[in-house]
Amino acid sequence: MTGGLLRGVNKSGHRGWTTEKCILCATTLDFLQGYDLKNIYYCPRCLESRVKAYFCAADARKVHYKCPFCGSELKPYY
Repeated sequence: MTGGLLRGVNKSGHRGWTTEKCILCATTLDFLQGYDLKNIYYCPRCLESRVKAYFCAADARKVHYKCPFCGSELKPYY
């Protein structure tokens, strides 16, 4: 049995490892695209409690850069 041949979604280059969905509108956010990193915001308090609270730029602007779940300020993901 060979353990080094990872295939499918377990492969380290799979896009599922580097993408998340916006928590409000389900837009796909890619963390490896250099120009897209300025458009990703996150809530640090929700991430500490293991809620994947990532926001696209449009939804962050709609909620005035405040998390709608806990009320803390959203931070840009660089």
